Amino acid sequence: MTVIFWTLAVIAVFALALAAQMRMMISVVLRRALAAKFGGGPNDLEYRAAILSLGRGEADTDARKYLEAEYPNPLAHMKLARRVSLGGPVVLLAIVAAGKFWLGVF
Repeated sequence: MTVIFWTLAVIAVFALALAAQMRMMISVVLRRALAAKFGGGPNDLEYRAAILSLGRGEADTDARKYLEAEYPNPLAHMKLARRVSLGGPVVLLAIVAAGKFWLGVF
């Protein structure tokens, strides 16, 4: 049972780390694409706000409309990474609780 616990724990931690990396990398790439298209720097607040608002309601800025039209696959990956980032800690906590109370690992 200890092997099962540690296997699940390592998979959950790896998924969280991968989701964080995906979110950072996709954000950087999309901000650079916006800077190349509309000018300015990739760290402009308008571009950061466009990335942050992706997947939340209707597209209201030109930057967001451009991203949704030109980059649907990275946006789908960003949504998946957000879901894993939100659900991953809950899964990891459940694994630790199961290890503590049912599997007797600790």
